[in-house]
Amino acid sequence: MIGPLAIVPLLALSLAASSATAAEPTDSGWPEVARAEGGGCALSVTGNGQFYRIAASGLGADAPGRFFLSNGDMKPLDWTIRATGDGGFARYYLPFRWHRDGGDVLVSLESAGCSLTTSFAWQRAEPVVR
Repeated sequence: MIGPLAIVPLLALSLAASSATAAEPTDSGWPEVARAEGGGCALSVTGNGQFYRIAASGLGADAPGRFFLSNGDMKPLDWTIRATGDGGFARYYLPFRWHRDGGDVLVSLESAGCSLTTSFAWQRAEPVVR
């Protein structure tokens, strides 16, 4: 029988494993809506019309960088990031702005060897009525 304290390391390992795969696409059928390439790096945005996955590769193993995202007149995201061990980076984004039906999102990613920028248009999803 496993004691209550033995479950804590198992739970931590489970959470670590799930966070390592959290940046994987939830649906491999999502179309690519924007892309930028240069200097051996790539920035790709895939989406299903409501959720978007912003992913980069070629940044360099554990490389520090800067992630910038703006969506109209909202306060932009301007984050210091660190690439994964294989030089990747990924985040999900759900565009939304009060009293707006859509807009354009600008995404920029920089590291020592990369400087990539792309943009994509979004449209508010219609509510589902059942």
